[in-house]
Amino acid sequence: MKLKNEHFWLLIFALNFISFQLVQDYIRPQYMGNNIPIKYFLGVAPNFFPAIGIPSLFMVLIPILLINKPNSWFVLKRHLSSNLVSVTGLIGWEILQVTGKLVFDWHDILWTILGALLFQLIWKISSKVFR
Repeated sequence: MKLKNEHFWLLIFALNFISFQLVQDYIRPQYMGNNIPIKYFLGVAPNFFPAIGIPSLFMVLIPILLINKPNSWFVLKRHLSSNLVSVTGLIGWEILQVTGKLVFDWHDILWTILGALLFQLIWKISSKVFR
């Protein structure tokens, strides 16, 4: 059975969504160890996983939402537009945390960008498979 392009991106989204939820709700609150690299990754993982997962979902949604404009830049370059929308939202949310009770962290922005770069790498590799 051949994996369809849309199914692949939904799978990437689901894996990242599940990873985000596991880290955010179960692993991070219960981790009592003193391993600094693990504590660091658990701190930035809620930014890293969405930076991969959200654009993966947009890879499927953009062609559906812009069905009347199949030749628009957003559809033809949806790997870039998906990532651009996602990174803008995630970094914007991080910046808004300065004004509230939440914690702003430059490391979260760094790992958001690293997640976006990993998404681009996944797209580049997978685009050869689906051609």
